[in-house]
Amino acid sequence: MSRIPAPELIGDTLSASLYCMAEATLLVVGEAPGWPELVLLRPGGPLTVRYALPYLHREASIVPGLFASEYGAMLVGREAWDYALAHCNLHPRADLVGIGVDGQPAQVMLRELDFGRGVEVWAYASAADRLPLARLTACWVSSEAPPLPELLAAYLPRWSVPPGHKR
Repeated sequence: MSRIPAPELIGDTLSASLYCMAEATLLVVGEAPGWPELVLLRPGGPLTVRYALPYLHREASIVPGLFASEYGAMLVGREAWDYALAHCNLHPRADLVGIGVDGQPAQVMLRELDFGRGVEVWAYASAADRLPLARLTACWVSSEAPPLPELLAAYLPRWSVPPGHKR
């Protein structure tokens, strides 16, 4: 009898702060830009970002931690993430298991996800938290900040100036 592995939620931990402006939530890594419209939501410190996939027919998303194919193969963590994104069309009946961005346990077939809408990036106070602080819109990385984690750099746009501003 095979044993089902525990899900390993996809995410990264880094030192950052959260700001909002207009309808955007900005992840700031390093020194904050001097834009007057920025409002501090959470001061700098450890923060976990997680990556979620939106559902096709409803306003919800799942942070995956386990990929279970229709044939019984199982992958967890980053391996599950990479495989699900690369092979979503080959395994429409495969399941992703994780948590919804509402903090509740979630399980969904790949065919129920909207891969065309792109990956959502959510900020959490810690890796143990199940409820996010905010959905992130973009990030600002100051010149002295360390490089961003690979997935964060791939899925969250970087701003050098806010939309509608001139340099």
